[in-house]
Amino acid sequence: MQYLNFSHKRGTHSIQHSFNSIFKKIETVLFGFLCVVLLLISKTNRDFTKDVSFVFVSASLPVVKIAAFPFNTAINLFTDFGELIDAKQQNKKLKAELENLKMFYVDSLNINEENKKLRDSLDFITQRGTGYKMAKVIGRSNQLFNQSLFIDIGANKQVEEGEIITANRAVIGRVAEVFNDRSRLLLLNDATSRVPVITSKARVRGILAGNGSNVLEILYLPKNHKIEAGDTVFTSGDGDTLPSGLFVGVVKKVSSDSALVVLGQDIADAEIVSIIEYDKASEVIRKKEDEERAAAEKAAEEKALAQEKEEVNAVEEKGN
Repeated sequence: MQYLNFSHKRGTHSIQHSFNSIFKKIETVLFGFLCVVLLLISKTNRDFTKDVSFVFVSASLPVVKIAAFPFNTAINLFTDFGELIDAKQQNKKLKAELENLKMFYVDSLNINEENKKLRDSLDFITQRGTGYKMAKVIGRSNQLFNQSLFIDIGANKQVEEGEIITANRAVIGRVAEVFNDRSRLLLLNDATSRVPVITSKARVRGILAGNGSNVLEILYLPKNHKIEAGDTVFTSGDGDTLPSGLFVGVVKKVSSDSALVVLGQDIADAEIVSIIEYDKASEVIRKKEDEERAAAEKAAEEKALAQEKEEVNAVEEKGN
């Protein structure tokens, strides 16, 4: 019986194996036939391949989205968590900066109040005020020793000779001539230009002289000065002809008795300039000073008359 059963299982297995071989051959033939048919159709009808691709992509796209959804969700969660941590850290930094700004604001208010009290107690005279006008460059003169610009406003906009000209980053010159509807500017690098300046770190004063280039020289420096390359240069306000503290340029090279300065503004790039109305503000200040002086003289006269009247009354009382 065992032998018969074993023979029966073996025969069944061989039949299944035969059917599987036949089906695989049929599948291979059908698959090859289908490939040939599809190849012929694609050759005869070019749109067929696109249509099949479109159907395949349309059918597979939802499946891909569903399969990728968990991964995309996990990636978004990790990204959001990282951004949340960064936001918390930035929030802490901003809070610390805000506290520092509050302290600086309070300190500045205290300094401002203290400054007002000191000015009042010292009867401090404020420096000249300034106003500004804007103008457009309409012409240039780039001769060897004559460096000038022309702007589109003049006496029609109350421009006056001697007013300071600045560009985007630094001083570039001053008003030399005023016409009705335009003005000529004398630039810092003009051979006749002389501007009082001071360096930022060493606090050394000198005269910036023009030479026709964008690298100018500071003259009349003291011996063994402590100017270094990289120091910034500002107007000093000496002579009260222009405001102090206007940026001019940066020291490029230093020797024992001179310093070379690169202008902070490339004059060739200047298209729009600002005119600083420095001299005009002095008239207002002088008028205010005259009014205060007149009021003080009037108060002194009234006090003297009151004292004289008291003396007369005292003499009359003694006579009686």
